[in-house]
Amino acid sequence: MQRRLGRGGMGVVDLAVDREGRLVACKRLLLHGSADEMHRARQRIRREAAALEQLRHPNVVPLLDVVDDGDDVVLVLPYLSGGTLTDQVAHHGPLTPGQVHVIADALFAALAEAHRHGVVHRDIKPANVIFDGEGRPFLADFGVASLRDATGGLTVTGSVIGTPEFMAPEQARGDDATPASDVFSLGATLLFAATGHPPYGRAEPAVVLQRAARGRLAPLPAALDRSVRRRLQPTLARSPQRRPTAAAAAAAGPVPLASRRPPEGPAGTRIAPASRRRVPRRPVGVAFAAVAILAVVLATAALAARGGTSSDASPEPPAPSTTEQACRDLPFQPCGRPAAPNTDGTACLDGFYDIDASAANGCEVRSDGANGTTFNAPITANLVPADAVDTYPFRVKHDFNLFCDNVLEVTLTAPLGVAMRLDLLDSSGKVLGSAISGDGVAASVELGQPDCFGSDLDLVARVSWVGTARSGDDYTLTRRGSW
Repeated sequence: MQRRLGRGGMGVVDLAVDREGRLVACKRLLLHGSADEMHRARQRIRREAAALEQLRHPNVVPLLDVVDDGDDVVLVLPYLSGGTLTDQVAHHGPLTPGQVHVIADALFAALAEAHRHGVVHRDIKPANVIFDGEGRPFLADFGVASLRDATGGLTVTGSVIGTPEFMAPEQARGDDATPASDVFSLGATLLFAATGHPPYGRAEPAVVLQRAARGRLAPLPAALDRSVRRRLQPTLARSPQRRPTAAAAAAAGPVPLASRRPPEGPAGTRIAPASRRRVPRRPVGVAFAAVAILAVVLATAALAARGGTSSDASPEPPAPSTTEQACRDLPFQPCGRPAAPNTDGTACLDGFYDIDASAANGCEVRSDGANGTTFNAPITANLVPADAVDTYPFRVKHDFNLFCDNVLEVTLTAPLGVAMRLDLLDSSGKVLGSAISGDGVAASVELGQPDCFGSDLDLVARVSWVGTARSGDDYTLTRRGSW
């Protein structure tokens, strides 16, 4: 053991080094009771561990091993050095809207993967959101809450099971936790990240538990960013049936009532109620032309049935040309309207991109062509199209330095409302360091010189999107220092 990391309701957490020299966190579960109770507790832990081993997601802290140590059981987990969300808010204040969306994208996706494997967390809270050294968020303690609640051989030091401040109303009333309960708890956790306050306000645990059981949420702050409000409000619905799934929250943020999950059919298929099935709409021009042609055909047939044409009858209209095309809408050109800017009506013109997914303003962003240029001076560029990755090669001067303490620093500043990732790679493509910038807040990667002697090195700065939000505004990339 290196040192004690913390103490919780189930035991203690220690920092240790495994056989491969990696730092790991060892969560010791303190067992008590009769020999039979402790045997059942160990069996339950092993069953939970087997289920968690199937859960693999880049934003879930994996369970590395389960070790019997005398009367106790030790869960071995990777050690993440970035602290918890509770620590981040305490030290730096509420997160920016862009940072909240970045974390929401990652954690709702992680939660959706867990739910697909039948794993319910049951105790999502800021203390169970942990960051690694590069600022990536992870959901921790999957399965541990269910171990604590359902295994009689585990010691629980607190009188309240779970965390009332972030608990779904049905869970606070004593009902079984469900995936919808997890969605509420993660939404409450992200609300804390955005405001610094839990959803039921602050009070004694017993008072908060009563508020939670009644679903008495504190009003959302008027100053809360509108995009964050739209995304989190549906996850905090009092009724579990009105909350989006974790997958829906990850993909699209707030989900309208009309598109929430319909009933399940055989083998998990979705069955839309008949009254709500959508009937494809035909363009108005096509429908009108069809009615007109049908009227002509019927009139001609009726006239023929009366024995030929009348001398005072109107001349028969000419048959429609077989080459005439009915008016139809194009992706960037409604029927009868001019094409949207920077498009040919069907697609963007070369060098232009539709970033905001609005056909009305066409392809509003033009590529600046900066991708691939040498990073010798500050770069201001946009990241288009929506799946673009920009790379900038550069050479780092490497001189003799007796103390080997020179530092290279590269800084990325993403535009407002979005998040971007900066990676520094060596000539072989190995990532030497990473950072995420969101909502106009700069993020830097610092690299110390690899040795006191050496030749100049070739590196690459890579900029890519994080999350689903996109913008055509420019980011900036700067560097300072050398080796």
